[in-house]
Order: sequence, then structure tokens, then C-alpha cells
Amino acid sequence: MRRRGFVEKTLLDVSGVVERALYGEELARRPGLLQRLDPRVKLVVLAFAVLVTASVRSWSTQLVLLGLLVVALLASRIPVGTLGRLLLGLPLFTLLVAAPAAVLVPGPPLLPLPFGFAITSSGVASVATLVLRVAASVAAASALVLTTRWADLLAGLRALHVPLVFVLVLAMAYRYVFVLLELLQDLLLARRSRLLGATEGREQRRWIAGALGVLFQRSLRTSEQVYLAMSARGFRGEPRSLRLRPLADADWLALSLGSAACAALWLFDLARP
Repeated sequence: MRRRGFVEKTLLDVSGVVERALYGEELARRPGLLQRLDPRVKLVVLAFAVLVTASVRSWSTQLVLLGLLVVALLASRIPVGTLGRLLLGLPLFTLLVAAPAAVLVPGPPLLPLPFGFAITSSGVASVATLVLRVAASVAAASALVLTTRWADLLAGLRALHVPLVFVLVLAMAYRYVFVLLELLQDLLLARRSRLLGATEGREQRRWIAGALGVLFQRSLRTSEQVYLAMSARGFRGEPRSLRLRPLADADWLALSLGSAACAALWLFDLARP
């Protein structure tokens, strides 16, 4: 078995991007806790949770907030494997980057090290706070994206008076990035079907440059065709969508409980010395 080349690896990566996007839409359709809530409620509560995460100073408060978010994700039927990959990837990288702070931050020594250095309790607390802050932010963002369909999320952003340009850019980028990925996949498959053996590095670089040129040209052509099609169908700057339903009693209850929990954690952290 020969090793996979550039074409095979890129093709697998492209397929993985599409599969993850479709998997996220499947999770958003499951009958879970957060899936039943209005997207406007989730946007407000989870944005409040991110603000609290960024402002509190105690690692214990961060841990409580992270626990609440994990419970909400589990109640939304997010698989444990998916949750583990989300909460271990970026926080683990943050831990590796912030690990020297356990030694550099001055404070009472906790564990002596060679050459006169020592791990301090203040440094460990700083590293733990940063890692938990990143993990809680990732959990809040994942709770919003994985439990909300993309169209509902954009409608919720617009209902909360997010600028129209921002919403339109998100909508078009999410929709037509898959068109470009499909084109790239076709290019890779066509190249693979015409290869009889290993290719030299110079030839591969030449093909990559040509493929990038084709993608750029096709993206410009697609954007012009999409704009003309939207204009022909009556688009005048404001997208039309189905109106969001009024908030139900469960939405108001979730909004009240979520906001109260975040505010209580924030006030508790402020009251600590």
C-alpha cells in the first residue's frame, strides 16, 4: 500500500468538511432541550454566558458555568464523543500555550523545579482560569451552532437587529462554500482519474496554481450569476424569510432562568475577595 498523496488527502479533507456540516444540521433537528428553544433566546442567553465567562476571575466560577453548559449540551442529545472533541481540542492547545505561566506568575510556591524555578499557586490558578474560560466559550458557541439550524440562526440574528451586511455575508458564505468545495472535489477526482503514477513536485505545484485560478474565476462568475438571479426575483437589499413565531412560555422561562444563572455567577464572582 503506497502512502496517500496530496490529492487523496485533500479529497478526504473536503469530504470531511461536508460531512461535518451535514452532521451539524442533523443534530439541530433532534428533539433535545436547546433544539426546542427559539433561536433568539439561545442567542441572548449564550451571548450572556460568553460575556460572563470573559469577565469572571475565579476558576471555580468558570468550572460551574462550564458544568451548566455541558449539562445543557447533554440534555440536547449531543453525543459524548462529539462533546469530548469540542471540549478537548482548543482547550488542550490553550493549556500547552499557557503552561509556562504556572512558573512565570509570581506567588506562593506549590512545586519546586530545578534551577531555582517553582510552580506557583497563583500561576496554576491563572492557567486553570484561562483554560476553563476557553472551554466554556467553546461550549457556549457549540451549544448555539449545533442545536440551531443555519437558517433559523440567521433569522434570529436579524430579529435582534444585527447589521444586514453581516447576516447576508454569513448566509452567502455558508451556502456557496459548499458549491466551491464540490467544484474542488470534481477537480481532484478528475486529476486522480488521469494519473498513472507518481508526479513530480513541480508538476503538482503547477496543477495547484491552475486549480486555484479556476476556483477564483468560478467564484467570481458564480457571485455575478447569483446576484443577477436574486435581482430578477425581486431582491432589493433586504432578504425575505418566514417570520419567527412569538416566544412561547418555555422560551420565556428559559430566558429568565438562563439569564438569572449567568447573573448570579457574575455577582458571586464579584462578591469574592
